[in-house]
Amino acid sequence: MPGLTIGWEYLTGYAVATDPSNRGRVEWPPHPARVFMALAAAWFETAEEPDEGEALRWLQNLDEEPQLQLPPHEPGSERSPATVYVPVNDRAGPAKMALQCLPSLTRSKQPRRFPRIWVGSQACYLHWPSAPDSEKHRHALDRLCAKVTRIGHSSSLVRMWVDEDENAEFAEHESWLPDSETADAQTRCVSSGMLEMLTDRYGESPRRRHEELATQLTALKVERKAIKGKGPQDRKATIDERIADLSEELAITPDLPPVRPTVGLWTGYRHTGGKEVSSAAGQSHFDTDLLVLANVGGPRLPSISTLSITRAMRDTIMKLSGVQPAPTWVCGHQSNGDPLRDDGGHLAVVPLPFVGGQYADGHLLGVGLAFPRKIARPQRGRVLGPVLLDDDGQPRQIELKLGRLGVWVVQKRHWSEKRQMLRPETWTAAPKGARTWASVTPVVLDRFPKQDRAKNRTAWTDEVAQIIAEACARIGLPQPIAVDIDTTSRHVGSPRAVAKRRRLRSRVSTEPEQMASLGDGFPPYPAKGTNASRPQVHAWLCFAEPVVGPILLGAGRYRGYGLFKPLKGGQ
Repeated sequence: MPGLTIGWEYLTGYAVATDPSNRGRVEWPPHPARVFMALAAAWFETAEEPDEGEALRWLQNLDEEPQLQLPPHEPGSERSPATVYVPVNDRAGPAKMALQCLPSLTRSKQPRRFPRIWVGSQACYLHWPSAPDSEKHRHALDRLCAKVTRIGHSSSLVRMWVDEDENAEFAEHESWLPDSETADAQTRCVSSGMLEMLTDRYGESPRRRHEELATQLTALKVERKAIKGKGPQDRKATIDERIADLSEELAITPDLPPVRPTVGLWTGYRHTGGKEVSSAAGQSHFDTDLLVLANVGGPRLPSISTLSITRAMRDTIMKLSGVQPAPTWVCGHQSNGDPLRDDGGHLAVVPLPFVGGQYADGHLLGVGLAFPRKIARPQRGRVLGPVLLDDDGQPRQIELKLGRLGVWVVQKRHWSEKRQMLRPETWTAAPKGARTWASVTPVVLDRFPKQDRAKNRTAWTDEVAQIIAEACARIGLPQPIAVDIDTTSRHVGSPRAVAKRRRLRSRVSTEPEQMASLGDGFPPYPAKGTNASRPQVHAWLCFAEPVVGPILLGAGRYRGYGLFKPLKGGQ
């Protein structure tokens, strides 16, 4: 099936367009409807060639939404819009506009903001993988594209074309795919009848017809007034009849002011980054597409509050899930209540702390949801859509009630989030992977070591390292070539694997929200079927070849323990 690709480049390197849902933010990714309106405007402003109009009507009736293939977005490329004050004549009459041109008079000025983003010299694309009859309209579309001068603000100059490779590949671009279930952005989309709506409301033909009628009516009134006395009555009657006809037609012909078009139909797009995981990189059962929720309210909490946060997040998902009862890949239990034995088979909730930097202090910036790779995205969306998004498809604020710690509020992060710890690739090392990883939260051993640590420390350490290596294989990773364990993490800001024993001597509750007050280490992970806490340690892993994450190991991997982060430079 032939496809269609429309490309354009920003001639100044900047895209200048205001997001209609947030006037202070730039519109990026560019909405498909805005690109279509740029094509329609070029058609209105030129000869309105019939074959070009037919091509636009065909384009608006395509069954699928286009993919967006865009240059890689770098943090900081979005510029903060400055407020400027510009003279406006939009609503001024001819007399006032003439007066405002006099240098001795002060012109009325209104504040305006022009959000923009640096795109650079790389091209942007709308890509329809399947576009029936595209060959029939390709020439007319290409001719129309050549007439487009801007997309968005008048300073957002572009050059547009129909790409010759109808099934082009976009290896150097970031992909935005239509996905209303777990969308990263909401965009205005093209729909059937859009060209007709634009023509009726904003087209040049209705505007020109209105101006023509108004001019004729004014001329007739002047002529009628110039006929003095009793004069030729037949001429007066003819003019009066024509004035009545023109007044009636003018009343039903819209006077179209230069206003921004409004588009009511929106759809969701998912940001994929466009970079496939390297075939040479190992990968666990967990998907690299980590869904990140940023903290937007509530107390500042340390990493040792992990269990409180992950438990509350899981309970919220179970309660608000769009599928009830929650599926097994969410709850982690089979229909008969038995736990799932298939590793990577259910959802994991992980903390996202500020660690690894010179000034890192370990406080939590948000939480992440790690999905099993075998669960298709539409399934995820049906379950999590009602939890994460409101009725308009916008991210909703989720309140996590943490007992004595208060209420912590999270929200699906904006795709352009600048903080590194809230970017999925920070935790996954995708697409190329990394060879060395270190734990941020302690690994809770899947079983108790047989060796006695007090009697033979070396044998105990070797056995623990072997248990962790087996845990890697359990989630689908190759066994590491080297494992090191310690009570301290190699990531700056991460607390000790367990609170110092002297702090635990006092009789305090083992509830996570109360254990958080201990302050220097993670509380023991609650163990089922035994009064003894499983050993938990920080670990360092080195693999023979790069692997991608997220890496979650040990008995607490679904509740935020055993989370690893790549180490820079293989340290």
